[in-house]
Amino acid sequence: MPPDGSSNPLEKTPDMASLSPAERAKIYKERAAAAGIGRPPSAAQEAGAPPPAAAPTPPPAPAAPAARPAAGARPAAGGGAGAAGLTPEQRQRLAAAVQRGPAGTAPAAAAPAAAAATSSRPSSAADARLVYVWPHLVTIELMAALLLMVSLIIISMIIQAPLEARANVDVTPNPSKAPWYFLNLQELLLHMHPALAGVIVPAGALALIAIIPYFDRDPRDVGKWFGTPRALAITNCTTWFTVIVLTLEVLFDANVGVKPMMTGLATSTGIDLFAWPSVVNVIVPLIFMLGPIPILIWLINRRYKPVSTRDWMICLFTGFFVSYIILTIFGTFMRGQGMQLMWPWDPRMIRIE
Repeated sequence: MPPDGSSNPLEKTPDMASLSPAERAKIYKERAAAAGIGRPPSAAQEAGAPPPAAAPTPPPAPAAPAARPAAGARPAAGGGAGAAGLTPEQRQRLAAAVQRGPAGTAPAAAAPAAAAATSSRPSSAADARLVYVWPHLVTIELMAALLLMVSLIIISMIIQAPLEARANVDVTPNPSKAPWYFLNLQELLLHMHPALAGVIVPAGALALIAIIPYFDRDPRDVGKWFGTPRALAITNCTTWFTVIVLTLEVLFDANVGVKPMMTGLATSTGIDLFAWPSVVNVIVPLIFMLGPIPILIWLINRRYKPVSTRDWMICLFTGFFVSYIILTIFGTFMRGQGMQLMWPWDPRMIRIE
């Protein structure tokens, strides 16, 4: 039986004798909500005005526990007259009974579990942002594979690949070239010492690429092609600078040559140091290879004023990538018989068995 205006909300009524502790806790919670206990006082109550009297509810007929309102149901907000006759001790006991909840479970222990259960279930908005492997990624990969296969079939029908003679171990073809992905290193072998071109330069380039994340530690815009405002302009400038400088260096070495230049310099000055093999094959090629880098850094800093480490990493990596492409193009299309520099349409580009 719910309390009326003059009864004590903590009073154990006869209909509660056969109820379990959990069911009695629900009734205490309903009475506390009706009495206004556990809610912040209204502005009128803070000003000292007496709480409004709640309309007395006629006592309903005793019913089974299933006929009582649910535990989550709350009456309309407002203070009840039943709370006016409670002592502070009775108010404290009623609030403690309400906070214990069903079966004496502490709310402090139940709240984290409920929060964890709520956070473990992704919301519909988060589901809308997710990209799954199936069907999103697999569909894109399938379409890319089909497009590549169709392109290869069409190219093989239009362009007939030449069939050469059976390999002969007694005859070395002229020119003898490495696979295309090693032609850049083979191009370097024509300009410097083999140990420098085949071991030191590739190992140093790979080591510098591997330590880029230790210099650029900013996690913002990771994975973007041009993640900074000046990245695109720096990339264009670095590309043109690398193409021009590298082309001029290859043409210079093919028409003048480092060894003839250093031999003539040693003859004209009488200094044999200029003709030493270490100077001709190592030191001078390193100067030609590394010398343009400070010039590029000065040019980028003067023109674009990079403000982040990522701008410099983009600049240096672009120079390395463009150098790889240019050396591969020279080694593939512009090296004919005897690995001489020729135009792609020169008849001497045909390989001789």
